Amino acid sequence: MQQDAHGYRLTTNNTDAATAMSSATESYVGWRTDTMDHIKAATTADPDFALPYAVKGILMAGLRKPELRAPAQKQLDAARNARAPETEREQRYISALAAAIDGRLTEAVTHYEAIAREHPHDLLALRLAQFELFWIGEVHWMRDISERAAPAWSKSDPGLGAFLAIRAFGLEETRAYAEAERCGRQAIDVDPNDPWAAHAVAHVLIMQGRLKDGIEWCSGLSSNWGAANHIRHHNWWHLALFHTEARNYDQALAIYDDTLRDLNSPLMQAVPDFYVDIQNDIALLQRLELRGVDVGDRWSDISDLAADRIGNHESPFTSAHCALGLAAANRIAEAEELVRAMYGFVAETKGTLGPRYALAAIPAAEASIAHRKGDHQGVLDILLPARRNLWQMGGSHAQRDLFMQLLADSAVRLGRKDVLAVFFEELNSIGLEHLEERSSYADALAAMH
Repeated sequence: MQQDAHGYRLTTNNTDAATAMSSATESYVGWRTDTMDHIKAATTADPDFALPYAVKGILMAGLRKPELRAPAQKQLDAARNARAPETEREQRYISALAAAIDGRLTEAVTHYEAIAREHPHDLLALRLAQFELFWIGEVHWMRDISERAAPAWSKSDPGLGAFLAIRAFGLEETRAYAEAERCGRQAIDVDPNDPWAAHAVAHVLIMQGRLKDGIEWCSGLSSNWGAANHIRHHNWWHLALFHTEARNYDQALAIYDDTLRDLNSPLMQAVPDFYVDIQNDIALLQRLELRGVDVGDRWSDISDLAADRIGNHESPFTSAHCALGLAAANRIAEAEELVRAMYGFVAETKGTLGPRYALAAIPAAEASIAHRKGDHQGVLDILLPARRNLWQMGGSHAQRDLFMQLLADSAVRLGRKDVLAVFFEELNSIGLEHLEERSSYADALAAMH
């Protein structure tokens, strides 16, 4: 049997296959674009090696497209028909894929968690666990998995920077800001090109309202993200978010046009409808409009992508954004069609995501439509009962803040100081600091007096 870079056994005797699989893991946790190339190289070198088939299927499922479920199933079949893995670790990856295809996402996470518990240097398991848990809002579980692995890591371990980046984000989302920033900055010291480490520190800075620091941090590292996959767009989105909160609206729009919606970039041409890009673009445009910025016709093309996701129930957070984007483009009928499809999904699914759509994504979507219609009482009626559940749609505190801004705007327009008083109390409780320095809440704070 071969081994990976951390000495974990692989059920193959082919050195090239083992090397390619290790390269695929390194590429994935490094947010590079060549992960699938390495997986293909692994199966080419040893067509009977089960693990790369399982990982390819997992990554397909992670793209949040229902049309990829059948291809992911083919990878599961290939993994099951290949040489039987001799390690429980490899077997668990196959089990995780089966659970993911069936919509049992928390079950898939338990397999990654078990792998990481027994093999704390398995960056693939750590990264996949964080990925799945983040998109269903389970940030404390996400943090616990990486913290459990932390004592096993030392300065001499390969992949230390990537682990520190994973750890930093789990700490940040659970309000351990100082430790998160320390881990994230240490990860950048190890590898200045690590986009997830840059991302984790950016989250700390936006939550703490350190807008100048955030602009300097993201601007200083942005030249390092050229080899990254779509995470580069999300990191640029963070820079645009800092500019928006600092009232640098022209700079934010320039980032939107030059980077976030650069349709001529090879990355955008390869995957023009990546779900995180859709989230980024809709969220930024809405934030700018709430501040009175004219975004012109920019809603047009992004709403086309939102319309294409009607009936796609792979990501509650994305679905809520798509309803907002359609309503913003005055495609109200399609936004309402999307919501009806979400209700249908909730009624028929038995997987992990159904309750999250019911408790979080549907209220956020309906409130977004009501806000665009000017039905501000409707926004309050929908979001006040649902606001404590919004975490279940997934995403970060800084991202879900968008829907809280809709609630604040409607409360201001209705003169509801009572709502605003509770609202600001709760924003402080989730860790948003220095609200008085953010353009997003300036009107709401002024309305309190």
